[in-house]
Amino acid sequence: MNRTQVSQASGLAAAAIGPARPADLPALRDFFAGLSKQTRYLRFFSPVTPGPALLHLLAGGAGTTDAVVATRGRVIIGHAMAADRTGPRGARMTDIGVVVADAWQGQGVGSALVQALITSAQARGVTSVAMDVLPGNHQALAMIKGHWPAARTGHCRDYDTICVQLPHARQHRPKLRPAHPSTRRSAPTATAGRV
Repeated sequence: MNRTQVSQASGLAAAAIGPARPADLPALRDFFAGLSKQTRYLRFFSPVTPGPALLHLLAGGAGTTDAVVATRGRVIIGHAMAADRTGPRGARMTDIGVVVADAWQGQGVGSALVQALITSAQARGVTSVAMDVLPGNHQALAMIKGHWPAARTGHCRDYDTICVQLPHARQHRPKLRPAHPSTRRSAPTATAGRV
């Protein structure tokens, strides 16, 4: 795997962030199967374990998604994807979903994955990001609000949709930082939203 190194602010060894590829399908299958039922629920809004068709999509196989993985050694510890769409008034926007292995949550992996997706989205001309998050996913909501205090939140019956306006690619973008340690939980919870 050819990955870009990303060091974690918490002082842990670096994780590599790079594109998900069809060759990653076996590792992705193992990654999703190894997530706790609660983490899979927070990511997919159901405790499903992805089957072959969904794994193909999660590996970026649809051609309309941007999928990235975080790895430690050759083991996947996080996954994120963005699916572009046309928003109001023809603006380009993307929907992001992120999930981190239970043992790696709260350590900056989710933030690094989101940063990779946003950098790529801005290069494609995307101007806003949307993330669907279950109301009980306090860790994901805190991460999003910590990085984007001006984010707009819409409430549906089952989930919240958070919309973030992105600065133009030429403007200075602040780097995402892991949430402050006081916002981390000791119990594993996904930094996830669905796509």
